[in-house]
Amino acid sequence: MDELIRYVKKLVIKVGLLPFKILKVKRNRILLINDISYNYSDSSKYIYEYMNEVYPNKFDVIISVKKGNEGFVREKKIKAVYFNSLNYFFVAMTSKVIISNSGGYSYIPLRKNQYVINTWHGGGAGKKMGIDVYGNSFLFRRDLLMNNRNTNIQISSCRVFSKAMSRSMLIDSSKIWEIGMPRNDVLVNGNDIVRNSVRTKIGIGSNEKLVLFAPTYRKVQDNYFNDSIAISYGIDYKLVLNALTDRFGYKWKFAIRLHPCIVNREEYLFESVLDLTDYPDMQELLLAADVMINDFSSSMWDFMLTGKPCFLYALDMDEYIKNTGFNFPYNDLPYPKARNNKELDKEIRNFDEGRYFKLCNLYYKKVGGCETGKATKLLTDKVVSIINN
Repeated sequence: MDELIRYVKKLVIKVGLLPFKILKVKRNRILLINDISYNYSDSSKYIYEYMNEVYPNKFDVIISVKKGNEGFVREKKIKAVYFNSLNYFFVAMTSKVIISNSGGYSYIPLRKNQYVINTWHGGGAGKKMGIDVYGNSFLFRRDLLMNNRNTNIQISSCRVFSKAMSRSMLIDSSKIWEIGMPRNDVLVNGNDIVRNSVRTKIGIGSNEKLVLFAPTYRKVQDNYFNDSIAISYGIDYKLVLNALTDRFGYKWKFAIRLHPCIVNREEYLFESVLDLTDYPDMQELLLAADVMINDFSSSMWDFMLTGKPCFLYALDMDEYIKNTGFNFPYNDLPYPKARNNKELDKEIRNFDEGRYFKLCNLYYKKVGGCETGKATKLLTDKVVSIINN
């Protein structure tokens, strides 16, 4: 029933927007959609900043937000619209180019002279998605095909991801562009100025190290239509801090950042640790962190690009692998893995830097990594050529 309701809603919106086709598409208008957190982050942020620097005042760039996330609009003096508002649909129907990191455009009756680029919101081989997880029902396929028809380019970070998108999300392989993710350029290239600025902002001293715990969400009964929730992750942060100090030296701070889509976050935040869940830009936190602890989030791929240690920890590791799974064998991931605190303590204390780097390099080659470090420029050049033609 949830599938039917979702699909019918999209059809109703699409039909209701047909009269908007009389509106003229504005040649220099670009709509950026962060269809995960609806704030100033992810690839849309880096695309906006590059365009603003290289092509100041040339394009009419508008970002979609949700109520409560407007702070950056005033601070950065950015044009914005509320997602799914009447003004949002007006802007979408009159934008020459729409750039999204997930969706928000499949139910819009676009014209042939409009162009959609999807940068996606997770890099690497990644956990399974689409019909691989939620089934191959007629309605779900129709929903995915609606998205495919409105997509001109799908950005990819590796060949395994490209194949997964084509298979599980029904994206035509001819539409996939393997240039890496714009948001990851800063991780590939590094930026000490941003790193130091973020560390100062979140209270990390020059003689301190930061470990970032960034677990992903879970779906109740792995149902696509259920809310994204946190679980009792059960990590012993004091044990982690002691192990890190013994292995690497220095004084360490422990920070947690929950997935932005989680609806019950208040139930699972820890006392006496740094809560960075509301920090808008994950990539800046990845720059600032010295070690990451992950479970199944694609941010493990992003962090690998920095060359810093990442550990995987999940009490439900076996269950998650069985029920959700990855597009690449989980055991082949290059990161040390732990199913409980005792194993995590051991993996940290026995961390072999040389072996870790070797495994990461082999893994990157095996999955066909294609992070170029210049995805933002390549994508912007493409947008400019679309607008100028």
